[in-house]
Amino acid sequence: LIIMSLLETYEQQFGITIAEITSKINQISRISDPDERQSAESQAERLFAEARETLEQLELETRSQPPSIRQKYSTRLQSYTAEQKKLENDFKQAKDFAQRQQQRDELFSSGADDNNYHAASEYRARLLDNTERLERTGRRMEEGLGSVYETERVGRDILADLASQRETLTRSRDKLKSTNQDLGSSSRILGGMMRRVVQNRALLLLILGVMLLVIGAVLYVALKPRTLHIGADSATPTTPTKLPVAPAPVP
Repeated sequence: LIIMSLLETYEQQFGITIAEITSKINQISRISDPDERQSAESQAERLFAEARETLEQLELETRSQPPSIRQKYSTRLQSYTAEQKKLENDFKQAKDFAQRQQQRDELFSSGADDNNYHAASEYRARLLDNTERLERTGRRMEEGLGSVYETERVGRDILADLASQRETLTRSRDKLKSTNQDLGSSSRILGGMMRRVVQNRALLLLILGVMLLVIGAVLYVALKPRTLHIGADSATPTTPTKLPVAPAPVP
């Protein structure tokens, strides 16, 4: 913003100087006194020097800007330079007309004839036309400066909107970063819970396996002695039963 203000300052200085130059050129066209006209010409030359210096400062400052701003002000510099050259040509023509007018006045004061008088009238008419043209140029310059200021105002508004949008995007990005961090923490928490669930399931399976082994061992121990007892009883030999013998019959 400080750089933009400096560029605007140079533009305003150049516009003011150009307006003063236009006014001086109009004065030179109307001044009849040679001393006053020479003073006005000196002032105009000084203003031209100030305008050139301002354009040089503006050009140097423009070179240090980003590409987008440098391109915009380079176009403006070309327009300002062309306008200054045009005013320099107008100033030169105004001085020539003023010198001719002075010569005509001297001829009139020394008793010039009617032909010289008509020629002087023609030169005066041309001088008035040139003065009107300079006035129109000054008005166009003022209108151009008004358009430049309006464009600059619109540019500042656009930059302000872009800055606001940038702040909004920055806040949104910070929120996304915070959300990503929260999601990462949630993912780590869920991962820890899943690991604990797997560990608990493995522990339950281990406990269940141990219980099955214990139950199997208990059943085995409880059923083994009965099986052995039954086997022993079946292995004991049995003695044949002796039947009584009946006595023989007597003859």
